[in-house]
Amino acid sequence: MKLENLSFRQVAFGIFLLAILNWAFLQFVALPNMSEQDRKGIYTGWISSPYSYAISIAIILAFGWFAFSYRGRHATHGKRIAAFGMALAGLWGMLLIVLIRVTWHL
Repeated sequence: MKLENLSFRQVAFGIFLLAILNWAFLQFVALPNMSEQDRKGIYTGWISSPYSYAISIAIILAFGWFAFSYRGRHATHGKRIAAFGMALAGLWGMLLIVLIRVTWHL
């Protein structure tokens, strides 16, 4: 299967499924088997470095713009699908960090 044959809906479902599987693995397998110190070391310094999150959001917005608004010569369906997938994966990744930190009080 080629990237050009995928739809935005298929990519969105695949990214969502991977995010749920990643959350389930962290929630029920990886984190319960870690020591408290190891758990706290997973996301250290995330509040003290807001620039990395600002840059991540800017990149997500750029990928979203490319996927939905850019109509130039580089806007092939495969590139738009890839940009959409990366933007969606970035959003789900950031949400996953928040969920894990809130759930485990990290």
